[in-house]
Amino acid sequence: MKRLILRLPGPMPVKIALFAAIVIVALVGLFFFYDWIGTSLLDTGGTIS
Repeated sequence: MKRLILRLPGPMPVKIALFAAIVIVALVGLFFFYDWIGTSLLDTGGTIS
């Protein structure tokens, strides 16, 4: 993790801000992926008939 941050371009405050932006984008993407999985592939929670 530390190596990943150190490999980013710019001074340390820029590296931290860039890493935070990457993490936020990854978490938002993961949320939409799980939402898509939940609505298209998994049970919607309806009643059993």
